[in-house]
Amino acid sequence: MLISRIVILALATFSLQACNAMKGQSDMENMVRLMKQNSPEKYEAVMHSFVESAKNSDIDKMVALTSEVTIKQMGIDALKRHYTKDTIPALKACVKISEGGDIVHIDESQTKTGSGWVYHKTCTFGKDETVGIQFVILKENGRIALTSFGLG
Repeated sequence: MLISRIVILALATFSLQACNAMKGQSDMENMVRLMKQNSPEKYEAVMHSFVESAKNSDIDKMVALTSEVTIKQMGIDALKRHYTKDTIPALKACVKISEGGDIVHIDESQTKTGSGWVYHKTCTFGKDETVGIQFVILKENGRIALTSFGLG
């Protein structure tokens, strides 16, 4: 009887581990599929273009790279003031923005506007001081655009 219980417990444990392994494989397969469908490089290119525009004080290009939903929510004048007063100085202060970093996929059910990627980077400023920065880039109505940027 004891041997039967041990065998059953061992089989249950093995089955659970096998299921978890298959689940992990499915998660990896899903991530590969997402990356093929929504290439993070295309989204990251928008992020780099936004940063370059800020460093060049090109507000018109920054606005052109911004999500229509964000523009509508903030209003164009408030958005331009925010970019002028906060975003441009913050990004100009970054001597270096890290390569790599965490990249997180978000889908339309989370955003209600479109799927895309969140890029977590590190900004180096001053004398080797750093701060985390985050860019949210989504595909809205077929267009890849920046929906938010923040420090911290």
